[in-house]
Amino acid sequence: MDLYGKVFRDIKTNDIVLRPYNPDKEKYYELIKAAKNEGLKQVIINSEIMTSILYNTIEQDGIVLKVNMTENTDQDVKDNVQLIIKKLRYDKLVFSKLKDELEWAEDSNSIDITSIEIYLHNKKYQIFSNGIVAGSDLNKLFVNNIKAVLEEYFNG
Repeated sequence: MDLYGKVFRDIKTNDIVLRPYNPDKEKYYELIKAAKNEGLKQVIINSEIMTSILYNTIEQDGIVLKVNMTENTDQDVKDNVQLIIKKLRYDKLVFSKLKDELEWAEDSNSIDITSIEIYLHNKKYQIFSNGIVAGSDLNKLFVNNIKAVLEEYFNG
């Protein structure tokens, strides 16, 4: 069973936190509103951060399963990305080709990468640009992968 969480940043402390989210029992806007009332600001995971999470996944011997791009992305770019991902499973050095293929999307204001699917710590996860994370052991993924990337991004 997949669990869901939403990534936020504490306005006062700049701490990155993962708040549980159950889409079957809670409306998304209610989650955002409640978090805002608690002094949390939602984190949008732009394409630059997504690429860093992908790299972090590879460094931790994880597998990149899929990179989902916006509808506006050229089909040949999407196809190239998927071909590189297939090769990446057997040769981690191919990550540089993936990074090159996604370089155009790495602007910090870009959300051209809408979600990624990774396999890490023997579990499959999906990370969305709106800060939603899905998988079975979210705390482990958050602490060992996402939080470190976000802290480096926000704190330099």
